[in-house]
Amino acid sequence: MISSNYYKLSEQYLFSRIGRIISERHGAINLSIGDVSLPLPREVSEAGARAAMELGDKSTFRGYPPECGYDFLRKAVARYYNDRGVTVDQSEVFISDGIKSDMAMFFHVFNRGKVLLPTPCYPAYIDVCAIFGFEVSFYEDAPSEEKADIIVICSPDNPTGRAKSKAELEAWVRYAKRTGAIILYDAAYEAFVQSGAPRSIYEIEGARECAVELCSFSKTAGFTGLRCGYTVVPSECGLGKVWARLKSSLSNGVSYVTQRMAECALTSALDKIRGNVKQYLDNAALFRSALSGADFVGGEDSPYIWLRVGDGKAEFYRFLDEYNLGVTPGYGFGRNGDGYVRINSFCSKENAIVAAQRLRDWVRGRG
Repeated sequence: MISSNYYKLSEQYLFSRIGRIISERHGAINLSIGDVSLPLPREVSEAGARAAMELGDKSTFRGYPPECGYDFLRKAVARYYNDRGVTVDQSEVFISDGIKSDMAMFFHVFNRGKVLLPTPCYPAYIDVCAIFGFEVSFYEDAPSEEKADIIVICSPDNPTGRAKSKAELEAWVRYAKRTGAIILYDAAYEAFVQSGAPRSIYEIEGARECAVELCSFSKTAGFTGLRCGYTVVPSECGLGKVWARLKSSLSNGVSYVTQRMAECALTSALDKIRGNVKQYLDNAALFRSALSGADFVGGEDSPYIWLRVGDGKAEFYRFLDEYNLGVTPGYGFGRNGDGYVRINSFCSKENAIVAAQRLRDWVRGRG
């Protein structure tokens, strides 16, 4: 018997549906699906090659990886935080294949209750709540008096591209501690923050008692095709043993080869990883300049620009038909998304220059 919760989902996941439509338009520059375009740094590829060769030698062969990750990568992640002045112990780091699966796995931990989601909202959050039968309420900015069991925060936000300020995050931590809620903090785009806004929830006093932070190598290190991420579960929040036990039942971990590549991305290749992030931000700066006079946010601390367009569905097709640009219609991000489109900057520099001119043409075409 198929769970009735499945029938609460749309027939296709948003990005699968939009990707199919855009792929049918010959020569369209795709600024929709948030997939990277820059290749892995050579050091990262070579680390993977060396690790693969180890698996072909009897003396260095490895079987199943530890469910919570190899110590060498957990240590590298902890150092990545500590070098920014954020205290994280390697025992609090759990390696995964990415944020989406770990976010879903966390919903196994909690009794069915109420979840606060941002609006507009990354659609996977809505889907996972529906699949596991959680009640959903939406928030726009600051917490209200409404009580919830789980709060999902994404900063910099997807789709709006806006990073939350320290004061905003302090308000959410106070709310969570007052109500006994747990914060699931999606930090997928932390490496893009340039404004001085917090890159980790743990920059906020008291957050270690009420927040779990999920992060990924996908957008920062170009691992969308490799799949590797990590979740930080602080000792103070009391979920570490539960999480480790759940991981051992529901996951066989991430491959040794991938984890060695991720370790390299955080160590010897870190400067090149930062260079790739800068190129995507440079693309976003081109787009922001091209959209001068239009109503938008994002693009400073994020690869995403959230552009007000009026009729979101009509403008999605207008971008395709008249300007050969693929964007994501805002209505796919739920309430408060209609009337906008999301533009991402994960394209090549050459495509970014062409796309920026087309965005200028779109602005002029609106009078």
